[in-house]
Amino acid sequence: MTHSQKQQSPTPAAIREARMAAGLTQTEAAQTVSASLRGWQQWEAGDRTMPPGLFELFMLKTGQWPLNGDHGAT
Repeated sequence: MTHSQKQQSPTPAAIREARMAAGLTQTEAAQTVSASLRGWQQWEAGDRTMPPGLFELFMLKTGQWPLNGDHGAT
């Protein structure tokens, strides 16, 4: 993964799709990364930009990206 890929914030659709793929409610997803429900809602609505590192943490904690960092992001 290149530096620019790590710094790219996820789209609201990507956030929503990742949460749904994990089978979590917005409340559960927010708790997974120690965020507020309102913050999660704002990320999914596109009202706020989710920090790339927080999205990476969510993907790792929900097993959607392997721990070796090779998750095929483009």
